[in-house]
Amino acid sequence: MSSQRISRFRWSILGRSAIILLGLFAVAAWGSGATSRSQADRSASAERLLQEGLQDYRAHQLAQALAKLKRAYQLAPQNPKVRLALGLMLYEEDPAGVEAQRLMESVAALFPGNLELQLKLLDSYLQLKNTSKLSGLLRRLQDTMAGNTRFAFDVIYTLVRYGQLELAESQLDRVSARLQPRLQGLAEQDLKSPARQTLVHAAGEVYFIRGMIAASRENKSEAMRLFQAADHYDFPAPGSLQMQMLAEALFRLKEYPLSIQAYETYLRHSPLDAAARMNLALGYYANGMFARARENLQKVLEQAPQTPNVHLYLGLALLELKSNEEARRQFEAELKVDPQSYQAMAELAYLDYLAGDNEGCRRWLEKARTLKPDWIETNMVFGLLYNRLGQFDRAIECLERVIKERPNYYKAHYQLSLAYRRLGDETKAKEHADIYDRLITEERSRQLGDRAPF
Repeated sequence: MSSQRISRFRWSILGRSAIILLGLFAVAAWGSGATSRSQADRSASAERLLQEGLQDYRAHQLAQALAKLKRAYQLAPQNPKVRLALGLMLYEEDPAGVEAQRLMESVAALFPGNLELQLKLLDSYLQLKNTSKLSGLLRRLQDTMAGNTRFAFDVIYTLVRYGQLELAESQLDRVSARLQPRLQGLAEQDLKSPARQTLVHAAGEVYFIRGMIAASRENKSEAMRLFQAADHYDFPAPGSLQMQMLAEALFRLKEYPLSIQAYETYLRHSPLDAAARMNLALGYYANGMFARARENLQKVLEQAPQTPNVHLYLGLALLELKSNEEARRQFEAELKVDPQSYQAMAELAYLDYLAGDNEGCRRWLEKARTLKPDWIETNMVFGLLYNRLGQFDRAIECLERVIKERPNYYKAHYQLSLAYRRLGDETKAKEHADIYDRLITEERSRQLGDRAPF
C-alpha cells in the first residue's frame, strides 16, 4: 500500500473514531443532564417526604412518619437530614434497633449540636452493649459537656441507668471539678441568692447523682448521706423527674416512709403518672398501710387499667383488709389478663383454704406449682393445707422451703411450730415459736415507727 493510501486510511480510521467519540460524548452529556435532572427530582421528592414525615411525627403519627422517611431515604440515602430524622424515629420505635444506631452514627459528627442525637446514640451503644465505641463517643462529647452542665448530667444519668458506674463517676468528677471553684468562699446566705440558684442546684445534683450511684451499689448508708447533702441544696425540685428517681431509689433501699413522701411530693405535680402512683401504692403496701395502698391502686386501675400486676396487688391489699370476695374478683381479673400468673393462683388457693374448700385449694396450688415450683406463697399455702389435713411431715417440708427463701416470714415460723408440736418435737416447736414472737414484736415496732409523722 502506498504511503498516500496508508495516510488516507489512517485519517479515515481517525475520522470514524472521532465521530464515534463525539457521539459518545454527546450521549454522555445528554445522559449527565438527564441524570442531574433525575437526581434533582429525587432530591426534591426526598425533601418533600422529609417535611411530610416531620409533620406526621409532630401529629403523633409515628408509623406514617416512618413510612415517608424510609421512602425519602430510598430516594436520597446520602441526605444527612433524612438519615438524621429516620435514625431518631427508628430509635423511638425501637431503642435497641441496629439500623437506628447505624443511621445516627453516620450523622453524629455532622450534627454535634444536636444533643438529642448524641444522647440517643449513647443510649443505643449501651443498650446494644457496643462498648468498643462508647469511649470514643464520650471523648468526642467532652467539649460539649464542659460547656453544658445540663447535658453532662444527662450523659451521666444514662451511664448510671445502664450500670456503667465507674464511667459515670469519672464524668461526674469532671463536672464537680468545674463547679468547685465557683462554690468556694460562698457563705450560706450567698447560696440562697436567686442569682446563684442554677449553681446551687447543680452542686446539689452532683450529690444527688453520687447518691444514685451509691444506691445502685446497695450502699444504703452512703446513699442516704448523699441524698441528705443534695437536699441541703434544695435538690431535687418537687415536681422533677429526679424526685421520681429519688422515690424509686428509696423504695429499693427499703426506706418506705421516705419513698412514700417523695412519691406523694412528685404526684402532686404529676397526678396522672400511673407508673409513679403504682410504685407509691407498693410503698404503702410494703409499709403495712393497706387502705392507702388500695386507694392508690384503684386510681391506677382507673387511669391505666393495663398496668402490669395492678389487679394482683389490689387483690393483695383487699385480702389484708379482709375483703376476701373483692380480693377474689381481682385475682380472677389478673388471670384474665395473665393466664400464667402463678401468684394469683396461689392467692386463690389461699382464699379457698380460708373458705374450707380443700380440694379447690389443692387444684389451684397444683396449677401454680406447675408454673413455678419454688414460689414462696405456693409453698406457704401447701404448708397450711397439709397442717389442716394432718400431714405434718409434708407441711414441714413445704414450710422449711419458705423460711429458707424468706427467713423473716413469721407466718411460716408459726405454722412450723404447730407442725413440730403435733409431731412431738417440742424443741423445734419452741425454736420456731420464739422466732415468731420476736418477728411479730419487731414488725409492730417498725410499723409504729413508720407511721409516725414525717
